[in-house]
Amino acid sequence: MYQELVSKFFEVLNRYFISDRLLQDTLRDSRQRALVLVGVLAISALSGSMMGLALGSLYLVTHNPLHLLATGIAVVTVATYMCTLWHFKRMQELLPAANLYGLATTFSTIAPCMITGGIADTPYLPLILVVPIFLFLIAGKRAGIQWSLAALACLLVLLAVESMGVQFPQVIPQSEMGLFRFMTWLTTLGLLVLGLVSYEGDFEALTRRILEERSLYAHQAMHDPLTGLSNRELFRTRAREAVEHALARRHKAAVIFVDLDDFKQINDGYGHETGDDVLNLVAQRLQANVRSADTVARLGGDEFAIVLHGIESVEIAEMIAEQLRVALQAPFEIGQHSVNATGSIGVAIAPDQGRDVDLLLRTADQAMYRAKEVRERRLPLST
Repeated sequence: MYQELVSKFFEVLNRYFISDRLLQDTLRDSRQRALVLVGVLAISALSGSMMGLALGSLYLVTHNPLHLLATGIAVVTVATYMCTLWHFKRMQELLPAANLYGLATTFSTIAPCMITGGIADTPYLPLILVVPIFLFLIAGKRAGIQWSLAALACLLVLLAVESMGVQFPQVIPQSEMGLFRFMTWLTTLGLLVLGLVSYEGDFEALTRRILEERSLYAHQAMHDPLTGLSNRELFRTRAREAVEHALARRHKAAVIFVDLDDFKQINDGYGHETGDDVLNLVAQRLQANVRSADTVARLGGDEFAIVLHGIESVEIAEMIAEQLRVALQAPFEIGQHSVNATGSIGVAIAPDQGRDVDLLLRTADQAMYRAKEVRERRLPLST
């Protein structure tokens, strides 16, 4: 229940402050950086408000001007965080918002140090750690390095002043020091956990995107971009696997070569766009008339090839080839046109007519050309 409420809170927060353009940007890391920015600003503003209330309550009891000054520092810091959120909501620019966050957090760390005993005694010093961490996450390496150096410079200046004998006042009563240290470390820990979770989210998102792109590129490398069928390289792999399977199981495999008749006339008469539509429809018909274990490939142009995997007899190959021939006899309805795109088909059987994929493909190709020459669609087997 608690996790759901927190998740819902941040979801509403993100949708309010982050534009749809950034929320939908999954190709770059702008979306994740924006989520980190809004989250850390919200948590920082909340923790700063709690600190300000604690200091304000302390001032009401002690009426110490330094307590009022500390309360003012907390108020200015929280106001800067809220202004940064408002500025980011309007401009949707990460770097200016990140720099404002770095400025506010550095100020809210160094200024309190000067009224809470200096580096040696202040409970606020751990907060300086979150500045470079979140600037790296929100604005990138360059901004992260710059703010790391800025935070280090502030600490060195403070240390140098102390080494010169300057005594900083301590506005926090010793009895309350434990509470303030606890609140500071709790805030620092919460922010560091948020940073680590965000980093892990970045890493997981990047890994997922790389795997998706790798899968996409692998698919594109092995498939025809027009029809989505296997390309020549994948066809050769599947054909080789089919032959090896046939030899191991004492089955047969078949390579079917399909070449469309007079396809150039379709391109010349109807245009290349219609020709592409015909190729896609041919691919669909070929796939619809083979088994799920078989592979249909486009070798290029109007040439297609099919691997029949694990058939028990030559007759099965002849039957499937006949189904393909009949399927291509029917006209293709494309827009207002009825286009005829019949095909000549040749078949080669493995291991009867060879075990080498190139040999089987040439054999089926020769059988197809014999069928094309006599204009008979009778599926001659090469002998």
